[in-house]
Amino acid sequence: MRLNSLKIVLFTLAIMMVAGVVLAEEKAETEKVQSGKDLYKERCKPCHMEDSDNGEYTPMTLIQEQWEEFFDDYWTETHGKVVCPKDEKKMVTDMWDADMLKAVRKFCVDHAADSEQPMTCG
Repeated sequence: MRLNSLKIVLFTLAIMMVAGVVLAEEKAETEKVQSGKDLYKERCKPCHMEDSDNGEYTPMTLIQEQWEEFFDDYWTETHGKVVCPKDEKKMVTDMWDADMLKAVRKFCVDHAADSEQPMTCG
């Protein structure tokens, strides 16, 4: 009788461990930040494409130092009062968290006009 109880306990623990691993993997997947390139395409490009009233911007528009200065000193100022085109109840700055900004900043700096791999972002 004790052996059966031990088997049930061990089986239950094994199931709980597998379920925990699966849940942890699902949580990690949902918490992943999109790549800077994907964020740029999804969130920046729609307002900054060719012939845009907001000006056309791609990573190649500026040099690395200018992108760094923009994200350090001007992003909040220039985008703080802009209404999100997808949700007019929110401001553009409310649609970004620190990790997202870090990713798009890295993408812009890494692919700036004076970088080793300049990019327009297609």
